Amino acid sequence: MKKRGVTHRIVVLSIALLSVQLPHGAYAQQMSPVGVHVTSQSLIEDLSAPLGVATSGTARPLTPITLLMIKDFEGWAALHYDDPAGYCTIGYGHLISLKRCMHTPLGKFANQLSLGEGNELLEFDTRSARRTVQQLVSTELTDDQYGALASFVFNIGKRKFAESTMLALLNMKEFDAASKEFRRWIKAKGEVLDGLVDRRKCEEALFNKVLRLDKEGKFNRNMCQSFGAAPSENLIDIEIGEQLKGVK
Repeated sequence: MKKRGVTHRIVVLSIALLSVQLPHGAYAQQMSPVGVHVTSQSLIEDLSAPLGVATSGTARPLTPITLLMIKDFEGWAALHYDDPAGYCTIGYGHLISLKRCMHTPLGKFANQLSLGEGNELLEFDTRSARRTVQQLVSTELTDDQYGALASFVFNIGKRKFAESTMLALLNMKEFDAASKEFRRWIKAKGEVLDGLVDRRKCEEALFNKVLRLDKEGKFNRNMCQSFGAAPSENLIDIEIGEQLKGVK
């Protein structure tokens, strides 16, 4: 995984190891999925202490292109592994626990996960983020706008979205200004990450209705149109968020 603004490259997921439980209780080490994966802040919130704002009600479904986009950025692993933060994970970024797999009772996740099971987990995992968008955004959203925001909230977390400039702008119907907020949320642990830059670019493209699948009907993050970069002094770390002090 490459970090922008840093002269060296750090490969995280391509060298991280996952633990696969063997029949006799031993653990074999295998490579985790190759790609950029930042733990869903929404799932961390859900495992730590569920937010009341998102625990009830029906979640609006996501469009196929939104699901393909989220799957691409979350990555897929049929077997459990420890993500870069040291959290036991499986499927499309599903958090089994906030501990390493070797310290986690795996239960049904001790075995390989099917794609169907992974899809069901992702639908469940994104519900609280989707409900948060529905409950906090007071203006009407298109399916694409809703999908972009659901992906965004799933990644950065519900509390941070609730305190964001983006939400304030959305509720003032300042959609153009709100869409530019995506590109600010591209840091994690104090560094700008390429994976977050790409994800924000695709979410902004989806929000603005210009995201398309390729000729084979597949999602390709390289096809996401860029709307420009945010000033470097205004970037936000998704693990910290921002404190809303009013919108100018």
